[in-house]
Amino acid sequence: MSIRLCIRSIVAFAGAVLCTLAVPRLAEAALLRPNLLDRAVDSLAAAALLGKPAVALVDPARQAAAIRLEHWLLPGFFIAILAQVVALAYYWQSGTAARVRDRLRRAVPSEFVARLLFGASLALVARAAALLPEFYLYRVERAWSLSDQLLRTWGSRYVVNTLVAMLATGIVIAVVLWLVDRTHHWYLYTTAAIFATSIGLVYLNPLLIAPHIETFAPLPVSAQRIVTSLETRAQVHTPIVMQAQQGLRQDSAYVLGFGPSTRIAVGDTLIAVASGRELAFDIANELGYVAMHLAWRVALANAIFLIVGAAIAVTVADRVGFRRDDDPVSRLALVGALLGLVYLVVVPIDNTMLRGMSLDADRYAVALTGDRAAAVRSIVRDTEQNMHEVCPDIMTRLFMDDTASPAARIAAINGVPADCP
Repeated sequence: MSIRLCIRSIVAFAGAVLCTLAVPRLAEAALLRPNLLDRAVDSLAAAALLGKPAVALVDPARQAAAIRLEHWLLPGFFIAILAQVVALAYYWQSGTAARVRDRLRRAVPSEFVARLLFGASLALVARAAALLPEFYLYRVERAWSLSDQLLRTWGSRYVVNTLVAMLATGIVIAVVLWLVDRTHHWYLYTTAAIFATSIGLVYLNPLLIAPHIETFAPLPVSAQRIVTSLETRAQVHTPIVMQAQQGLRQDSAYVLGFGPSTRIAVGDTLIAVASGRELAFDIANELGYVAMHLAWRVALANAIFLIVGAAIAVTVADRVGFRRDDDPVSRLALVGALLGLVYLVVVPIDNTMLRGMSLDADRYAVALTGDRAAAVRSIVRDTEQNMHEVCPDIMTRLFMDDTASPAARIAAINGVPADCP
């Protein structure tokens, strides 16, 4: 299939985006918690939680809806990536990248600034190509009541993220090409910079970034008592804060940073609806990530994935024939397109690693709390509220799931078969 035909296919996808506007809402957004689903989960007997597989613990109708949801989300994920790949490839193949490069060099006296602006143009092309698929995904989540975000909020954040991506891409490209001009060992300095940046951003996030984009507050006294007891048993002490989620349906708890910068954020929705025993499991699960240094491992793995992916993209790009007006600057559009394809290979590997970590954290939390029933109830509650598939198919597991499936988690906790079809 030619690149021009692929571009036409992406444009035709706009029709599918408009179709999502008509998808019936399954429930009203931002329902206050606890709700009917919470009460259904609360009513599950301890014997059922300890003896039945996940498929027998969740609502069948809601699981059918979760399967339909994944069938809407998965194509959107692939098209969002492939749209950027096709757009960047066309940007290079059509000669547009070379013309933009030449105009920037004529308009800007500094080669460094011209390269920075050209890198920004690559990010702009990619983000513009992803706009319709990303809007499609946003509309699907709104239709299934998984997002409360207003269109103007989503749009403004997309613009801000685009500007940040343009600035970051421009700086990276300008600095790397500056190193290429000055040393044959540029790849060593670039590799070191990728490691430093990837790990540094994770470390600094809870200190400099997250406080400016999220709202955090101290834990309630009842939750703080649970934390104190768990930390004493685990001998792991790290600041734990409550994140304001403005009454959203989804529960959440996650780790920010690593080492001295580590923080655990617990959503106010989770604190409001989970029993004390469930909250203990959820916090213990995050303490497991801290105790096993999993955040550090993720940051290190992401840096390695980026380095290897960039090396593959550059190597393949070098084997593609040059156009008459090509140079290393204009061919960065081709490198970007190849990076998108490499990303599709890396995602399943990354998700497999993350799913294994989630099972390790579950084992740690159960060992720390000694409460399997609360662990299973917490997983079932999260599954119902967030519409996770209990038994996702292979494509969903590979490309969408960075946490082990509810069936796998409950089977591991209870030592029963997952009983998936």
